[in-house]
Amino acid sequence: MVISRRSFLAASAAVPMAGLSLHNAVAEETSAGNGRLLLHAWERDPRNPVFVPRSEFDAGGAQGPFVVRHDDRWWMFYAGIGKDGLQRICLATANPETPTEWERHGPILDPGTKDAFDERSATYPCVHRIGGKWHLYYSGKSTRENKYHFSNYRGIGLAQSDDLRHWKKYSTEPVLEADGVREYPDCQALVGLGNIIDLPQPDGRTLHRMYYTLLPGLKDPDYLANGTWHVIEHKVCVAADSYDGIEWSDRRIVLDRRRDVTTEDIGVVGLNVWKTKQGYRGIYTGLGTKFKTYALAEAASPDGLTWERGADSDNVSLTLQSGSWDGGMIGYPCVLREKDRIRLFYNGAGGGATGIGMAVASLVE
Repeated sequence: MVISRRSFLAASAAVPMAGLSLHNAVAEETSAGNGRLLLHAWERDPRNPVFVPRSEFDAGGAQGPFVVRHDDRWWMFYAGIGKDGLQRICLATANPETPTEWERHGPILDPGTKDAFDERSATYPCVHRIGGKWHLYYSGKSTRENKYHFSNYRGIGLAQSDDLRHWKKYSTEPVLEADGVREYPDCQALVGLGNIIDLPQPDGRTLHRMYYTLLPGLKDPDYLANGTWHVIEHKVCVAADSYDGIEWSDRRIVLDRRRDVTTEDIGVVGLNVWKTKQGYRGIYTGLGTKFKTYALAEAASPDGLTWERGADSDNVSLTLQSGSWDGGMIGYPCVLREKDRIRLFYNGAGGGATGIGMAVASLVE
């Protein structure tokens, strides 16, 4: 299926990440001399989509899944797009043995009050346990408009819970904003779409590193005529560190787009990271002119900060597959580490309108 540039841009103007596309890929290892990575061999679940939106609170889609395993169940947080067009963080749980049978608990986090940073939506959840409490980070969508293309995405908010079911917002203000990144000192737009890893420290404390997405793209009402797709859709993967999950420091770019690589010459989004025996592996989405949509790409790192992506587009492991529920586009990935493999949850066409699917792959160390 070929997606026109006009169709993709119309969709991506509504949200900061319109989707990525994929097909089953065979892991291949080549010599270090040609700069390629050993890629994961992804296999889609034949039951996909395993979760289909059908309730009033997610009638428009189930977007941005984030799954944690707790008490031998999957706890899936996602942004339900309601009939009113607003996004709310929703919860569903399932037994991993029956991944199409979800108990729907409905919205657990609503948008904020008038003029708040999350007035228009609470979306893109990321859940992690910090300091004895569950922390839910979410991207707030406001009414703010300025020179940035995604200026209404003002900040990342925090809610806390003792049981994963009942949540209370930590503050009416975001705990993380777009400031503090040296290369883009004036940027004011960001979303999450990443995850958090734990780094044990010599003094016994744990440093938490969050990966999120900076949105420095600038507005251009005539971007189609001007050919400024790369300007408005510019996206960058960033990391920040915290000991308490509230105060975040050392904000820096860990992955930028490569203007000479056509699978990610427009932007890079949503780096998800996990520990391996030799360092770290990551999956992110590259937006480029080659596919005119997103492709799922991989990277490797010794420290979680400096990433190797291989030469050219050789690190793209999942691309377009037509004729299926996820043939138009695939996006919003979440990686769940299992014993000897990793599981990927993701959205299909329409940025979650058709539901949530899974893919699995044996671990590449």
